Amino acid sequence: MRRRYFIRQYMQQEYLHGGITCVDIEKVLLAKGFEPVSFPGHDSFSITSKASRFLFLFKMIFRIKRGSIVFFISPVYAKMNRLLLRLIRLKGVKLICIIADIDGLRDRDDHLLQSELEQYRGYSCFIVHNDQMAGYLRQHLSHPVLCTLEFFDYLVPSAHGERQKSHTIVFAANLAKSGFLDKLHLVQPADPGLVFNIYGPGITETIAAQENVRYLGTHKPYDLPAIVEGSFGLIWDGVSIDTCEGGYGEYLRYNLQHKLSFYIVSKLPVIVWDGAATAELVNKYRIGFTIKNLYEIEDKVKAVTQEQYRQMQINMQPLAEKISKGGYMGDAIDEIMKLAEA
Repeated sequence: MRRRYFIRQYMQQEYLHGGITCVDIEKVLLAKGFEPVSFPGHDSFSITSKASRFLFLFKMIFRIKRGSIVFFISPVYAKMNRLLLRLIRLKGVKLICIIADIDGLRDRDDHLLQSELEQYRGYSCFIVHNDQMAGYLRQHLSHPVLCTLEFFDYLVPSAHGERQKSHTIVFAANLAKSGFLDKLHLVQPADPGLVFNIYGPGITETIAAQENVRYLGTHKPYDLPAIVEGSFGLIWDGVSIDTCEGGYGEYLRYNLQHKLSFYIVSKLPVIVWDGAATAELVNKYRIGFTIKNLYEIEDKVKAVTQEQYRQMQINMQPLAEKISKGGYMGDAIDEIMKLAEA
């Protein structure tokens, strides 16, 4: 049997937003019996720590034998991790890349994007977010072996009980990158009116001062599903409330948002931009509705009956159970292993 490893980059850190996705991926790999490879002194730049990392590098080069399988999450930021991957690939180790983000595509940085694509050309097997991201990579890579996710896992128990329908909309994210939040006051529906419950780091006075916004703080990711208040979860990004535009907004066309999984385990039916890749999942599983702009939310929320709202929560339950147990990444790992060995 081939030896199986993964490059551990995230489990030793605590996150208040995005990095939790990668923490859970590494937890799934560990639970499936993959051996972690973790450089010592990752947060120290002393001469002693640098020397220990070089020693560990040479140890791993000899320890990880030809024919072994090594999973890793991209982007890989630490130089030592990138060097290890490059060296073990040269000796015939099978590398499997789990793409968490394509930074150049998200940031509209063509130089960075070309650098990332050049790195991808050194690998043959990938776990990617969805068919849209798979299609993009097939346009730029030569015959990649691809496996797609439906949802990111979120290793937290799903919320108990039922939510009641109201006009309260939840948005949880790194708020500093979501320029549209400054404009929520322009979404001024008639009574009873929409209220946006906002969670996460990066709050500004402009966001918090709006009458239809309640800022409810920053919480640990594994605590939030049990305490979040609201009736619907919003997936939107960019600088506009008319459409998702800008780097982060356009990135929704390729990106699988971790907040989708957060909303599902929180039993929050989802409101998503109709141009987002995840809109297909929301429609497929009937767990919410799509919008072209934020002005549509009021009428569409009003149109949802109590029975329809209850059914959306029921539809979420099997998804939430699989998400909370690591089932989606677990299935993708099994599938890409079979494809890699075919």
